[in-house]
Amino acid sequence: MPTTLSILVFVASPLDYARYRHTALFFDFNAQSSRNSSSEDEDQIETAVTDSALIQKTNTLMNRQDARPEFESDNANIKSSLMEVIGERGFFNFTERVNSAIPVSSTDLAHIIPVSTLEAAPPSALRLITSDTLIPSNASDEQDWNSQNWVGDALGRLVKAGYLDAGDRDRALDEMVDAVLEAGDEEVVSNG
Repeated sequence: MPTTLSILVFVASPLDYARYRHTALFFDFNAQSSRNSSSEDEDQIETAVTDSALIQKTNTLMNRQDARPEFESDNANIKSSLMEVIGERGFFNFTERVNSAIPVSSTDLAHIIPVSTLEAAPPSALRLITSDTLIPSNASDEQDWNSQNWVGDALGRLVKAGYLDAGDRDRALDEMVDAVLEAGDEEVVSNG
């Protein structure tokens, strides 16, 4: 079943500056699903077996030895995933909201940027790779690091694992930067 991947860009509050605009990744694991229910159970069993093999392959590709079993076991129940890092500079934490819709009614949602449709990507592998995207420690020199950096790093890991095309990543990140730079309270510097 294909998965659609999107970047969500949210307006910063109380002041909408580019550096404070929040970004997240949204996976829709039911993209264009047109299966009938009688074959769905067989497909879920087949998917679970395939996902286990792909998780092992992904762990090898990402130099990772300790797959998290929760990503293998709950695959059939996961329809979507919103993944993000939340917090302050130096104190970010990863969060995942499963089976939630894109918050289109939110006044804080500025843009939905389509990244790609991932045809042969099991949800468990996508969730594992994305959730393991590194977050700099509190003692890190990367004080300007934020959710925008995390989205770029996560997409880079999906490219490295072979699930996402580098061209799609680059295009989506360019669009994300454009959306971030549309911040309404950003000071415009003129040369003259």
